Amino acid sequence: MSIYRLFNRGYRDYVRSDSMLRQLNIIILSAAIGTFLFTAQTGVAFAGYASALGAGELAFGLINALPVLAGLLQLYVSHRLAKTGKYKKFLLVGGVVQRFSWIVIAFIPFIFPVEESRLFSLIVLVTLAAMGGSFAVISHMTLMSSAIPIEIRGRYITTRQRVSTAAALLFGLVIALLLDNIPGFLGYTIVFGLGGVAGLIDILMYTRVDFSGIPHKPGGFSLKEGVKTCFTTKRMRNYLIFWTFWSFAIHLNGPFFNRYAVDVLQLSYITIIIFGQIAAQTVMFLIVTRWGVFLDRYGSVPMMLISTIGSTTVALVWLFAVPGVWWPLLVFNLIGGIFWCANDACMVNMQLSHTPEKGRPTALAVYAVFTSVAIAAGLILGGALLEMFSPIMARLEWTIFGTNFDHFKIVFCIGILIRFVVIGTLLPRVWNEKNMHYKEAYAKLAKDIKYRMSYFVRRV
Repeated sequence: MSIYRLFNRGYRDYVRSDSMLRQLNIIILSAAIGTFLFTAQTGVAFAGYASALGAGELAFGLINALPVLAGLLQLYVSHRLAKTGKYKKFLLVGGVVQRFSWIVIAFIPFIFPVEESRLFSLIVLVTLAAMGGSFAVISHMTLMSSAIPIEIRGRYITTRQRVSTAAALLFGLVIALLLDNIPGFLGYTIVFGLGGVAGLIDILMYTRVDFSGIPHKPGGFSLKEGVKTCFTTKRMRNYLIFWTFWSFAIHLNGPFFNRYAVDVLQLSYITIIIFGQIAAQTVMFLIVTRWGVFLDRYGSVPMMLISTIGSTTVALVWLFAVPGVWWPLLVFNLIGGIFWCANDACMVNMQLSHTPEKGRPTALAVYAVFTSVAIAAGLILGGALLEMFSPIMARLEWTIFGTNFDHFKIVFCIGILIRFVVIGTLLPRVWNEKNMHYKEAYAKLAKDIKYRMSYFVRRV
């Protein structure tokens, strides 16, 4: 158990038994190993891989969007889980299918010689991976809701994020060095091949986790009853509405930032990953556990309000971006990293606290369905807007702040505006699990900061 002591200090004193501590530690360690695959498939590596396979902006949006729609499968998965209670089996089988698909994706250039067949196979395989993920993620979230003691949920979630972030720092650097030093498709094959293997190790570590003491039995809500509950319960309905529109808003332009850095700014992979991914993850590593304490004390809504406003405002720095200049990328990720880790922690916590315990699989499935449709719509619309505005902005040749205002920047501005509208109109209506209004939470936070500052001054 000595290896686990590197990361369990934040929550181990609150865990009721050694066996529970062991379960929680294994889950964190597996997440750290699986971070290699997550870093490859969600970062600049996949954006570059799609471009190398011949995908334009709209095709890139479709490649990202169609697999997201596999989340619709989660309604069926939740129904089967409620009927059978085989949460761990669904987690393992779905996870293996998801991870192994990425190993095949790594070898697409060597299996399919024609560009059109490469793009088609990429869409099919990424969709298959997402379908496997639909089985794994809903089982995982249901098991985690019972495995993590509620009194340490914020600390544990952010500790897991911190460990995964530390792993991502290392993996991001490895990926950048591989892609910059191994030309052609071979670099991508090595990156995604290693990522798939790391993902398999991650999911197979759950064979060592004993969930037998967690009371998830067959039965519970019917699918119809579960879906109805999501829309008749005000708490769940407001949470669902906010996350649906927020998911649409952040995916309208979010995935295209990396594409912009590669195709327009012409930055190298090592530059993008060091000043982008690694910069953000370094800040996350340093600050994320502080957000965990905030989450346990004040709840998700006050924290979410700060993180959404901060992460949205900093995206305006892209208006100053020009080819060959890296500082907007660094500013975006350094400041954005502070807020996005809070956003991610809130997402996990709200999924666990806003869904009803009895019908949680169905509620999580409904959440997945709505957010999947919203993400897909955002990705497709973002790609379509980029292709539509590309010839228009090329003819107009606008400049702002002394830089070219191209089709990417106008879509970035549209996405930022929509984010602010969602934050202002929908987030304040979401229930805070601490039964504390966000204004009350900020008043208590200010009082706490004032007390700590006065204590520090007295000590000095």
